[in-house]
This record gives sequence, structure tokens and C-alpha cells, in this order.
Amino acid sequence: MDQEIATQQQEQPTKESNLEEEEKQEVVLQDALHLLHIGGELGSITERKKSTQGGVDYSWPSLDGVEEILGYKFTDRSLLEKAFTHGSCPNKMFTYERLEFVGDSVLNLIFAKQLYLLYPDLPPGDLTRLRAANVDTEKLARVAVRHGLHRFLRHNKPLLEEQIREFSQAILDYPLHSNGLVDAPKDLADIVESSMGAVFIDSNFSIDTVWQVFKDLLEPIISRETFTVHPVTELYEVCQKRNLKVKFVDLWKENMAFNVFVDGQLLGKGTYGLKKDIAHNRAAKDALNNIAKLLCDKDSSPSINTDL
Repeated sequence: MDQEIATQQQEQPTKESNLEEEEKQEVVLQDALHLLHIGGELGSITERKKSTQGGVDYSWPSLDGVEEILGYKFTDRSLLEKAFTHGSCPNKMFTYERLEFVGDSVLNLIFAKQLYLLYPDLPPGDLTRLRAANVDTEKLARVAVRHGLHRFLRHNKPLLEEQIREFSQAILDYPLHSNGLVDAPKDLADIVESSMGAVFIDSNFSIDTVWQVFKDLLEPIISRETFTVHPVTELYEVCQKRNLKVKFVDLWKENMAFNVFVDGQLLGKGTYGLKKDIAHNRAAKDALNNIAKLLCDKDSSPSINTDL
């Protein structure tokens, strides 16, 4: 008996230290997950966790809400957990990157199949452009915001919430797609792809199940009728038809801007401080708008090529 008591006394400090370590890890995880909701959008769907140190109460959305949005009940709940855990969270092995990889491949295959069947006479180049428009970052980010999937993302990126707010506001000016004029947070597109990857694996690798779950969420699908050309591509096409020379001047390092000259005349300006390519695209769009004005009233700009 004395020996047993001595053994228990020796083990007790180890158990207590292990408990303290587990509590510390729990607090770290809770801190990482705390910065996830976007002001007041959580509603009542929350799982509440309380740390054992200081009685601090943290909340994040219950992933039951994701299942409600998808209309799909996961057999393996860990797949759903991974699909909405960002790489900024402490456990790097329990994040959505691998599921995103799978979902990206499944998404491309789904649209390849659907577009191939929908447009039997469309050449591969046009099919590729239509598919790209339906699977790019902005299109998928719109899906996440439209259906509220962003509310469930577990992350530790303080700036992400403001980026999502700005994106949600900016797309109001572009009902279908901005064609590179709006900065879409990649994290939003990622969780759509990771969700698709999670459903694909959970359904025993059924592409048909993924399509049934996501086909309504992916609406509106960009079709042959609603597809619009990227502003930079359109600018070059418009000017090439009229034998006009296009020159982009990169001023991004100086003032986050691009200028566009058409036959030596400044016709477009675009600015954006966070991403160079968006400033570039906005300059092209501005040039197109000004060319359109010149087409409506050639007499107002005698210095520009009258073939416009």
C-alpha cells in the first residue's frame, strides 16, 4: 500500500503539468479562432467555448450552419472542420489546403463536363474561357459571400474581415463579374473549393454528389450569353481593329497607378494600392470607356484616329 501511494504521489505532478499544458493549448486555439465573425452576422448559431484561465468566453459559428447552407450532412465531421480552418490557425496539419487542392480539381472537371454538354459546337478555346470565368477567385468569392459561408471561416488574419466587407460592397457595382476590377479575397474562394473537396471525399469520391450539392450555390453560371471579355484583352482587340497602338505606363511604384496611351494620347488611368494587376485592369477599362465616348462623338476629339 505504501508503495502504491508513493507511486501516485510521483505521478501527480506529471498529470498536473500535462493538464496545464492542455489548458494552454486550448487557450491558444481559442485565441486563434476568436477573430472570425464579421460584425454581428453570427446570429444564434454558435458553439461557445470557455477557457479555464481567466474565465474568458470565446465564440465562433457552429459548422452546423454550413451543413444547412449546403443541404448536406457530413459522415466524417473532421472533413468539415478542416474545410473551414485557415492556415493562420495554430495547427498547420488541420487546415483546408489539401481539401482546397482536391476541390479545385473537382470544380474544373465539373465545369468541363457541364460546358461540354451544354455547348456541343463550341470550340475548346471558348470552352476554356467560359470555364475559367466560372472558377476564378472572384466568382467563387462571390459564392462564399452570397451564401454566408465566410461567416464560418476560422482564421487569425485581422485584416481579412475588412477586406471581405470592402469586397462585398464593391461587387454591388458588378452584378455578375467585375473582370479583374475588384479585389477578391482568395480566402473566400478557398473555402468554396475546400468545401467541395470535403463533400467529394465524404461522399466516397462522388463527383455527381458534389454537383448536386453545389449547382444552385454556384449560380448565376456565366454563360456564352453573359460572358464578357477582360478589359485588357478587349482594349487590345478594339485598338488592333483600328490600327491603334496601345501603351501601358507603369506608375505603380510611384503612385499606385497605370496610364494608358492610345496612339500617343492619354486615354486611361487606373489606381489601386494593394494589387498591381487591378490598377492595370482599371486603367484599361477607363481607356475603353473614353474610347466609347469618342465613338459617340468623333468631332469632340479631332486628334484621335477618326476610324474609331
